[in-house]
Amino acid sequence: MSTPFQVELQLGLTLTVGGQTFTIPGGQVKHLSVHMASHGFTGSVTFWTSLEKKDAPLFKAFSKPDLLQVRATVTALDPSLDTPPAPIVLQGLARSRRILADVHGTAQKEQRVFRRYTIEFADAAQVLWRQHRPVELHTSMSMGEIIDLHKASLQINQDWALLRQKRDMLCLGIGADTPEVSFYDFVLWYVDSNNGVFSYDNQKNEYLLADSKPSSGQAAALGRLRVHSVQVQMPAPIRHGSRVLNAVAEGPTTEQLDQPQAATGISHDVLLRTPVTDVAELRQKQEKARLQLRERQLQVSFKQFPAVDVFPGALIRLEASAWPKSFTGAGDDQRVLGLELEASATSEGQYDGQQAPSAQYEVRLSVRLESASDPVVTLPPYRGPRYPIHVEGLVHAPGGEPEDRRYLITEDEKTSVNSFHVTVPLWNKTVSVPAEPIHFPGQFFFPPYKNTRVLVALHLERAELIRFIDWKQGVRSPQDGQGDQILMGLNKLSQTGITHDFQDEKPVWRIHRTSQGDTQVVRMGEGHLFIQVKESPSGAAPTPTYDVSPQVEAAKGDLTAAVGGAIGQTSAAHQGAMGAVRAKIKASQAEAKTALKGARTELGSKVSAAKANIQASTSKMNQGVEQLSGAAAEAKASLEKLR
Repeated sequence: MSTPFQVELQLGLTLTVGGQTFTIPGGQVKHLSVHMASHGFTGSVTFWTSLEKKDAPLFKAFSKPDLLQVRATVTALDPSLDTPPAPIVLQGLARSRRILADVHGTAQKEQRVFRRYTIEFADAAQVLWRQHRPVELHTSMSMGEIIDLHKASLQINQDWALLRQKRDMLCLGIGADTPEVSFYDFVLWYVDSNNGVFSYDNQKNEYLLADSKPSSGQAAALGRLRVHSVQVQMPAPIRHGSRVLNAVAEGPTTEQLDQPQAATGISHDVLLRTPVTDVAELRQKQEKARLQLRERQLQVSFKQFPAVDVFPGALIRLEASAWPKSFTGAGDDQRVLGLELEASATSEGQYDGQQAPSAQYEVRLSVRLESASDPVVTLPPYRGPRYPIHVEGLVHAPGGEPEDRRYLITEDEKTSVNSFHVTVPLWNKTVSVPAEPIHFPGQFFFPPYKNTRVLVALHLERAELIRFIDWKQGVRSPQDGQGDQILMGLNKLSQTGITHDFQDEKPVWRIHRTSQGDTQVVRMGEGHLFIQVKESPSGAAPTPTYDVSPQVEAAKGDLTAAVGGAIGQTSAAHQGAMGAVRAKIKASQAEAKTALKGARTELGSKVSAAKANIQASTSKMNQGVEQLSGAAAEAKASLEKLR
């Protein structure tokens, strides 16, 4: 628990609502409470206004449901500091607001009141994205482009190769039927699933999406004089390893991922079903990265306002010369992970501090520090989206007439995965689904025909054909005959039908083949077998034409898959190379820090030894001086006797 201390603060407060901007003098701010973290902040502020009329501009604007922007700055007025730290800046949106009025007489027959305003606010992503629940389907887009579509007024810096990779499909399934899941949850889930970083720079009011924590910046020295206490917090180590299991029947694999603190036999298993080796290997890398152990953290509470920057993301060094040698973290760079600040004015009345730019406050301030080399990312709690979502689609196959029963299967040259294509009319997007027997055993080949209505399950980056919704035209038998029918072929002029129904309550089975005017019929009924071959003169053979649309579409699909695969492979290689480079840089930095710390330790030991030698020499010299003084005194005494 942090200890309270008093300090003069200049609290800058600006409100923007309905196109109007209002500046509140710092002396009128009576309370400020802020919880800051690496991913954002929440806060509340309370202030009194001077005497207002009933129709005061701030009151009228504040009472409307317009979006309320809040900008607050916190500056400590400490004359003992030659270079004070940068002000803590909070820029966000109101989540709730309250007004309390205190009537204080009348002037010119108009009632005047003091008003006490309270605003609870947070960073824009929490306020806006937590109310955003889109359901969308996109094709040939990157996740970065989708985030840009939904960023509203947010400033977002995307420094992550993964976000630039084009995807065949991306589905946002965050509708109202998924309770408590918002776009904010989706972004955090996506970042966490891919071992990324989501952070917020409160000074710039900018978000960062990256593959690793930023490592630049110069650490400021933090002394002991303004610190009240430091607690070392040791996170609980994970006690499990991981296994990635690929359940594809033709080549099942189990990849064991160990970590040194895992208990024997304790594992987090991940189950996949993919024939694509690259997909399985990427998941193995992701799960391996999750096994990193979090380093210890420091909870620092202050008894004076600190002389260095302490907002999240700032770098601090517990200067070794100012702290005990054995102190945890001394001499190491620390990153501010979170900040807790509560400031209450010592004079809380509505009359106090009117129009004054600053006031005296009782403050509680503490920060949480993590090692600057700790790679583990801290994210707020979130709810993962529920996949899949289900929509209707129409099977896509090019060429022919709308009612023709064509089908199209494309093969990815790189992965050899076969796919059907389904158009989702709601978004007019076409997605690929695995070309599988669906509900039939493998000895049946009944591919879905063009424009067949199907139910499709949409995941984030893949789709599945769940079932068929309707019969094709001409397949359904009349109700009276209680019949069953299989209809195969291109259309009603070129097809073969197999029908079994009841006529006069007797079963009848027949095969009916049609090719323009050429027909063949085989019919079996009660006591008879009928076979007919017939060619109608009116059904002259048409001029043969050749529709190459299916081949063209298949070639386009193959080309798209090949190009997408090449781009994905290049992006993955680039991301891997960048990751390797960053890892080497971090390793070099860690080695340099270790060497520097060792050099400091060695230098400190040598300095201590030199000091000890000097002290020993000084002691011997003092002893010699004392002996010499004693001898001189004895000689002087002897001379006195001779006289």
